[in-house]
Amino acid sequence: MTSRPKMMMAMAFAALFAACGGKQSAPQPDNGSNGNTNITNTRPGKNFDFSYNMGVNLNEQAALSDLNDLADTKTKWVRSFAEMIDVYKANSINTDANLNTFITFKAKGYKTVLNLKFNFVANAFPAVNSTDWNNYIAFIDKVLDKAMPYTDVLVVGNEPFIEADPSVWNEPLNSFYKAACARVYSYFTSHNIDKPIFLGAFDNMYQTSRTGNTGVLNLLSFVKSTDYLSGADVHIHHNTDDEMTSSLSFIDTHLRDDQKILVTEFSAKNYFKAYNTTNIDPAFIAAANASTTDQIYPPPAGIIQNYQYIDYVLKNPRPVEEWYAFWKNSAYLENKKNYLCTSNTILKNYSKVFVACYALRQSYGIGVDFTATTDPWVMNALFLNRSVQQVNGRNQKSYSFLDQFVKIAQGTNPCQ
Repeated sequence: MTSRPKMMMAMAFAALFAACGGKQSAPQPDNGSNGNTNITNTRPGKNFDFSYNMGVNLNEQAALSDLNDLADTKTKWVRSFAEMIDVYKANSINTDANLNTFITFKAKGYKTVLNLKFNFVANAFPAVNSTDWNNYIAFIDKVLDKAMPYTDVLVVGNEPFIEADPSVWNEPLNSFYKAACARVYSYFTSHNIDKPIFLGAFDNMYQTSRTGNTGVLNLLSFVKSTDYLSGADVHIHHNTDDEMTSSLSFIDTHLRDDQKILVTEFSAKNYFKAYNTTNIDPAFIAAANASTTDQIYPPPAGIIQNYQYIDYVLKNPRPVEEWYAFWKNSAYLENKKNYLCTSNTILKNYSKVFVACYALRQSYGIGVDFTATTDPWVMNALFLNRSVQQVNGRNQKSYSFLDQFVKIAQGTNPCQ
């Protein structure tokens, strides 16, 4: 029998050998099941500069965006997303206009965020480990081959809980996005990529339908327990300021202290929508009727409600003076003219927030009806490429948002 002193020496020597001379395995993807909430040594991008910035959101419109408009925002950050399933099915990885445009932004001096969007509303959610499931996961590598040299921050997902039926929110949705994250991390590891990986975006996080949902909570738990994830992406399209605060607070409390919040989309869309069917403010009609020389015209007969006027201007772009008069003389719009000032104050109040992205342009189909129930995304944009006539070949700036955005991008007070 080995004596106790000899046994202790042997154990100590074995431990020393394992620490110093033993072969170490490569980092493996964490499936989030180990419960560890503090390990950060394997996290890509852990030394990334997470200073707060406000960037521009292009969504799927990268190829249509005006580069002069983008330059005029003075931002350093640009965000877009890749339509993963569409590109996979069309075999268009080399020809996709949005991806090909996105990868040019780095050379123009921008920092970039790319979301990997899997639209399981337009495409059936695949069975676990089915051919489609495995092909979608494997296709991630091809997109990363193309995009990662030109991408600073990668987000797995776009809006998982909007882009899938609620019946799959817990499973198999959780398993799919865990597998997608593991695939990205394996790719980063094998290619020595040291850039942050986020998961999301978590949307409507001020609603109990989200904050009390098992699938949402399980995916957030995965973010918190997965050491290689830098944090969560969140989308905040809201009505009240309290809803923005609630969203950020909820996400904040469900992350590790060392993790961050990425806000790749935010807007007052829901606020504007609440006034779709409100009558046009009489002050605007009065201002238009009083105008004789400054390009402000009253709406045609029969256009009574706000949504009808918005439909009219999208089909008949107006002089910029008229659009500004509509905002200035519509109480609900004038009351929101400082939206970016207010939002910037809220966002900066959360130390975990490092980039928040706002819409550059109005995305709306030519000749498409704008109805009483249409989401008024067009009211958010920094540039008026749809509702207003160009001047000297250039899109005109929003009533107040661009001026505030530029101040934020340049690090000055947007509220002055």
